[in-house]
Amino acid sequence: MMKMVNWTKLLPYLIVSIGLYQITAGLIFINFHYGYTSPVLKNISGYGNVVSFFIIVYGIFLLFLFRGLKKKTWTSWYMAITFIFLYFFTYSLKISKFLPMDIIGIVISALALVILLKYRKKYVFPPITKIPRESLASLGVIVFTMLYGIIGTLILGTQFNPPIKNVNDAIYYTVEVMTTLGFGDILPVTDLSRLFTSSLVILGVASFFGAVATFFGPVIQKRVENVVNIMETAEFSGMKDHIIFCGYNPMISSLIREMKKKEIPFILIVRDQDNATFLRNDGYIVLRERADNPEALKKAGIKRAKKVYISSSDDGYNLMVALTLNKLKKELGLSLKISIFLNSSANMETVKDFVDEIIDISDMIRERVMGNI
Repeated sequence: MMKMVNWTKLLPYLIVSIGLYQITAGLIFINFHYGYTSPVLKNISGYGNVVSFFIIVYGIFLLFLFRGLKKKTWTSWYMAITFIFLYFFTYSLKISKFLPMDIIGIVISALALVILLKYRKKYVFPPITKIPRESLASLGVIVFTMLYGIIGTLILGTQFNPPIKNVNDAIYYTVEVMTTLGFGDILPVTDLSRLFTSSLVILGVASFFGAVATFFGPVIQKRVENVVNIMETAEFSGMKDHIIFCGYNPMISSLIREMKKKEIPFILIVRDQDNATFLRNDGYIVLRERADNPEALKKAGIKRAKKVYISSSDDGYNLMVALTLNKLKKELGLSLKISIFLNSSANMETVKDFVDEIIDISDMIRERVMGNI
């Protein structure tokens, strides 16, 4: 009996083949625009220079979807659907110059689209690269704004002076309006085209720039954090016989405040950005890293520290930190004392073999409350 084709396994290769086809087609189309006037190339050209460039970029993006489609992630499904519709849109722009070779890409794309729609429920896994949803939404706004501008400009092409008759000019005008450059070489001359241009300006200023900032914000923030960490490492290098707090718990706020007042040197290793910012603003020395990372502990001067407090509000995370500290103590021959702030008495047996001192927060609260009754 003939084995049935596993279409979801075949799909990633179909998408890659579309991408390779688009890159090849884009390179051919762009070739003679830069001075290569082979009769063969001239006959198969249907795109302008700028559009050919976008076709190549689009093909490269399709190649990056291969891994996500193999893992059946929902983000790769949405992106594949979007790119295929963009593919059909670009070919609709050159319908008057439709060539037999275009059938290859269209057939493969149509087959990929059918598979994506038919097996939609299989693509439910989280993205491989953990891109924040805010960034994905921002990317969507950028794409929507660009498409709105390009399509609207093409539809209203004769209502501009000079008229906009091709995609190259539509892309140019859209970017010019969205970025509020306003060179004045293309002007809307009717009420409808002016209204459209005004709406594109609003989208560009209110949405596009905000979306770009949101999309690239995490990247810029990461770079800034790296610079801050370098500066902090230089600051830590002079510390000796200090105390390291691995994690932050509001229960230790009065303790670290008192230690700061008495000028007892200590460092807080905090994994949460909000807590790190809050503590830095209060004047504490903070390293924003995971405390179960050996490199972070070394950066905080674990070799020169005299004591470590494991102090996050997550006992599971605290146990991981304790295991890492014990491993470092053996590797580096350290004699520092390890104490842990335990959030739940039920975890006492789990951590007692990995620390020198257990401070049971729940027990302290119970004794304090019972003593006042």
